[in-house]
Amino acid sequence: MTYADRMTEDQSDQGTVIYVRGDVDLDSHLEVEHAIIAAIETGADPVVVDLSEVPFLDSSGVRALLQARTVALRQEVRLVVRDPQPIVAQVLRLTNVAPLFGLPTG
Repeated sequence: MTYADRMTEDQSDQGTVIYVRGDVDLDSHLEVEHAIIAAIETGADPVVVDLSEVPFLDSSGVRALLQARTVALRQEVRLVVRDPQPIVAQVLRLTNVAPLFGLPTG
């Protein structure tokens, strides 16, 4: 799956939404990380990462989100994750990063 197949971006005056599709794992995490950081660096606020079409996210995917969050904090941009599938939400909760992205902990 290529970048164009994996992610789309929707920009408006109310921020940017990045729609991610497919697994976010060792093979794809850098693509996802770079796309989120590129959106952050445009100054869009907030940057929303939609994970509704991500069936699996491993520790490298969590790392990609945390790396992007570091850039967002530096740029003073809000980074939000929305609509994770149940297993992805569980990974984010178990790794204690869910609240960092505006997700519930329970």
